[in-house]
Amino acid sequence: MEKIKKIIKHLPGWYALAGSFIISSGWNWYHAPHKRFMLIYGPLYFAAIYIGYALFKFLYVYLTKRFNRHVFWQEDFKRFLDPLFFNLSLVFLIFFFQNEIFSFLFVLLMLAGIYWQLDHYFKMHPNAAAIRMANRSVFCVGGFIFIISGILQYVAYYYYILDSNIKFYDIVTFRAFAMTMFWLMGFAVGDLIYWRFKSWLRYVFLSLWTLLFAGSLVFWLVNIGILYYSGLYFSPTALDHAEGASNVIWNHLTYLLLVLLLIVIVIFGLVMKHSHKAHKNSLWHYWYFYDFTIVALALVAIFGISSFRNTPEAVVIRSFYSYFTGNTVNISLDPIVQQKLEKFGITYNLNNFYLAHKDTAFTASKPLLPAELLKNKPNVIVIFWESLSARLNGVYNTRFADVTPGLVSMASDPHTTVFKNYYNASTPTITGLLSQLCSFLPPTGHNEINNDKMLQRQYLLCLPKILRSAGYKDATYVTSVEKDYAHKDTLFDSMGTDRVLGQEELKSLIAGAPLSWGYSDHQTFPVIWQMAQKEKNPFLLMLSTVDTHPPFNLAQDTIPYGDGKSDVLNAYHTTDDAFAKFWQEFKQSPLYNNTILIVAADHAVFPAAFKQDLFPDIAGKLTYYDENSYMMYIPNSILPKQVDTYASGIDFTPTLLQILNINSPNAFEGHSIFDDRKDYPNLLGMHELGLYINQVEGDKRVTDYNIPTEIDCDKNEPESTSTPLTLCEYLNYYQWKRQMFDEGRFWEIQQ
Repeated sequence: MEKIKKIIKHLPGWYALAGSFIISSGWNWYHAPHKRFMLIYGPLYFAAIYIGYALFKFLYVYLTKRFNRHVFWQEDFKRFLDPLFFNLSLVFLIFFFQNEIFSFLFVLLMLAGIYWQLDHYFKMHPNAAAIRMANRSVFCVGGFIFIISGILQYVAYYYYILDSNIKFYDIVTFRAFAMTMFWLMGFAVGDLIYWRFKSWLRYVFLSLWTLLFAGSLVFWLVNIGILYYSGLYFSPTALDHAEGASNVIWNHLTYLLLVLLLIVIVIFGLVMKHSHKAHKNSLWHYWYFYDFTIVALALVAIFGISSFRNTPEAVVIRSFYSYFTGNTVNISLDPIVQQKLEKFGITYNLNNFYLAHKDTAFTASKPLLPAELLKNKPNVIVIFWESLSARLNGVYNTRFADVTPGLVSMASDPHTTVFKNYYNASTPTITGLLSQLCSFLPPTGHNEINNDKMLQRQYLLCLPKILRSAGYKDATYVTSVEKDYAHKDTLFDSMGTDRVLGQEELKSLIAGAPLSWGYSDHQTFPVIWQMAQKEKNPFLLMLSTVDTHPPFNLAQDTIPYGDGKSDVLNAYHTTDDAFAKFWQEFKQSPLYNNTILIVAADHAVFPAAFKQDLFPDIAGKLTYYDENSYMMYIPNSILPKQVDTYASGIDFTPTLLQILNINSPNAFEGHSIFDDRKDYPNLLGMHELGLYINQVEGDKRVTDYNIPTEIDCDKNEPESTSTPLTLCEYLNYYQWKRQMFDEGRFWEIQQ
C-alpha cells in the first residue's frame, strides 16, 4: 500500500515524462527522413523538453507566490499543470500521421479536448463564470480561425501545382496553425490595447484587425478562383493581364465563393459579438494570461516554424513585394530568338495571356482513316515502352532483329506504319510523357517533380481530355510502379485521365508479388489485355512498361538473350517477349479490327546503356536525346508503310488527332507529321538533364547539347535571325518559358 501511495504521489511527474517523450518521439519521427542523425539526438530533445517544462513549472509557482495570486492558482491549478501538459503533448501525435485531412481533424479534436479540460478546471475557481467566459471566447475565436485557415490551406495544398513543401506530411495543419497564431497575435495585441485604454481608442486596433481579417477572406475568394482554374496563386501577373485572367477569376465558381464568403463573415461577426460580450463581463487579468500566452506562441510560430514562411499568404506577399520594389527578375524572350524558334515550328502570341493558344491542331482535310473507322471511332491503345531507342529495336537496327522479334512482327504487319527520325522531346519518363501527350516542351525537370515535389498537376490541354471530349468512353493509364511516383497520379488526372492504376491497384488483378521495379512486363501485359477486352468502345488505354528501365536487371522473370551476359539485351528481349504474347492475342481478337495500337518510346535510353563491349562506335558519345521507336497499327490502314519526316515527341498528339480527325483548339507546340511538320525539319529537346538542338545547317544536320546550368553565354548574343539557333539563345527560351509556365500562360483557355 505504501508503494502504491508513493507512486500516486509522484504520478504528476510521470505525466511530464510521458508528455516529453511523446513530443520528442514525434519530432524525431517526422524529421528523421529529412535530416540525417536526427534519431541520435532523440534523448537530448527529450531531456531539453522535460527540463524546459520543469523550468516553466518552477517559474509559474514562483510568480504566483511572488505576486500573491489566489490560492486556486497557487495550489489547485499547479496540480493541473502536469496532466494539462500531457494532454497538450498528445497534439504532437500528428507527426505520426500521413493524411492531411485526418491530421487536421485530429488536432482540432485535441484542441477541443484541451478547452474542455481547462473549462473543467476553471469550474473550481471562486469566480468561475467570468474566467470560463474568457476561456470560451478565446477558444471560439481561435477555433474559428483555425477551421477557416485549415480549409483554405487545404484548398491551396490540393490545387497549387508548384508547392515544393508538400513532400512534408501534415503541412496543411502546420500552415493552418501558423496562420491562426498570426491572426490571434493581432487579436491579443488588440485585446491588450483594449484593456489599457478606457476611451474610444480601445476599439481602434480590434476594429482594424477585424477589417484586415475580413479582407484576407476576400483575398482568398480571388485566390481560390485562380487556383481552381490555373493551379497558381494570385500574383502580379494576374493584375498585369487582367483581360486575359478575367475569365479565370470571374466564373461560375465565383458566385458560389461569394455566398460562402458571406456565410463565413456572418459567422465571424457572431464570434466577435460573443467576444465583445465576454470582455464586458470579465476582468482584465483573466484576459492578460491568454494574451501574453498567445503572443509568445505566435512569435514561435512566425519565427521558429518554417510553415509560416511558405504559406500561400507569404508567397503572394513576397511576389507583390518583389514586383513593386523591382526585385523581380523578368525574363523576356529575345525577338531574334522568337523568330528563330519559328524555324522549329514553335510560335507564340506574346500579346495574349494564353500565348500558345491555337484554334486548330491541323489544317489538312484529307482523311487518314478508312471510312469504317471514321464512322465508328477506333479504340486507342498506347504502349509507352521504357527507353526504347531505335538503336535497340530490331525494326530500326537489323542487328537486333532477334532481340525484339515481337516488335519486328508488329512492324511487318501490312497495316503498321513505322515512323523514322522520331526523337524524344524530353526525358525521363514523366516529362517524356508530358511532352508527347500534351505536345509541350516541359521546362520542369524530373528532380523538381519527384524529389522536390514541385509539380502536382498541370493545366495543359492533353490527349486524354481531348479524346474524352470527343466521345471516348474512358481514358486509363497503367503504370507498374506506385502511381504517386513522380506525381503520375495527379499529373495524369489533370490530363483528363479517368483512372490511374499503379502497383497498389494492380494487386487485385495480378497474382503473386511484383517481380521487377513494381510488376514486371510479363505480369502487366496480360492485365492490359484483359482490360482492353472489357472496356466500352471507344476507349483510350495507356501503359508504361518497366523492365527496360536502368539498371536493366530488375525483372526476376527475365528471358535471357543469347548467352545472357548482356543485361541491356536481356531486358529488351524480356519486354519484347511479353509484348509479343500481347500482340499475338491482339491479332486474333476483335480488337484487331477496331483498335489503333501504338508502340512509342517514352524517351531515349540513357547513354550509360551503351557499353564499350557491345557498342564500341557510340559508347560515351551519345546524349539523353536520340532517335526513338514509334510504330502505329491501324486496321485496314491507308497510311504509308514508312514515314521519314523528322519529328519529335511534341508531335505525337497532333499526329494522332489528325488521324482520328479530331481538330480541337489547343496550345500545342508540335505539329502533325501528316500536316505541316515537314515544313519544320528542326527539333528541340528540353529538360534539366540537357537542352538539345537538332537542326539543318546548309546541307547537313547538326546537333548541340548541354546542361542548362553549364551553358556559358556571351551577353551580346543573339546577333541575327539568319544564323542557326545557339545553346545560349535556347537557354534564353528555356528560362523565359519556365517563367511563363510558373505564371500559367501555357494553359489552354479555361471555360
